[in-house]
Amino acid sequence: MINLLQAGVLTAECICFGYSLFKWKSSEEAGLKFLPAILGFIFISDMAGVLFTHLVFTENKIAFNLPYYNITTTLIICFLSLLFLARLPKGTYQSMIKYGLWLLLLLFLVNVIWIQPFFHKLHTYSFAYGSVILSMAAIFYILQLVRSERIVELHTDPMFWIGVGVIPFYGINIPYMAMYNFLALNYQDLLLILRNITNFLSYLMYGCIFIGLVCLKEKSSSESSSVAW
Repeated sequence: MINLLQAGVLTAECICFGYSLFKWKSSEEAGLKFLPAILGFIFISDMAGVLFTHLVFTENKIAFNLPYYNITTTLIICFLSLLFLARLPKGTYQSMIKYGLWLLLLLFLVNVIWIQPFFHKLHTYSFAYGSVILSMAAIFYILQLVRSERIVELHTDPMFWIGVGVIPFYGINIPYMAMYNFLALNYQDLLLILRNITNFLSYLMYGCIFIGLVCLKEKSSSESSSVAW
């Protein structure tokens, strides 16, 4: 059954999703109207994956897990990358992430068709590449934020905190996921340790996302009217 660390991750996802719904109006005003939907997709897809694995596909978990997580993890990386991409100014950084995402989709198709079969292997290569793109998108956003005149508002920027959480989780997971299938076959004890580390990194990421949500503030009526003017 589900272990305590995994239950903790699902709880963190649920808290972030629930709080994002509470801050829905603030998200829209901050230009992050899709953030609650992304957090909802992460929580619901992970919860559904756990429930289906333990309640429905009990006799053949791998046959369900591999295609399911091949799709959902790719979508999560794309959604989070697009969240940063939408807030990057036009230029080299934006172009790199945009073309990087198109290449991710192409690599995913090539990978699951010819290299790591969709129903038989976890798509570790395209996941690792996607993690690079997402980490770069977060780093680029933070860099342009630091270099801008808004540096005094750094700690109150929701996307800054989301980036602070995303970078260590996906960045550190790049070598781990690239070797996942090899470790699963040859070093299962090491894989378990690394998986637990990943769970703790999840706590860090969702803790930072929660701080980012706390930073979302509703505009006063006077501010709203002045902005509209």
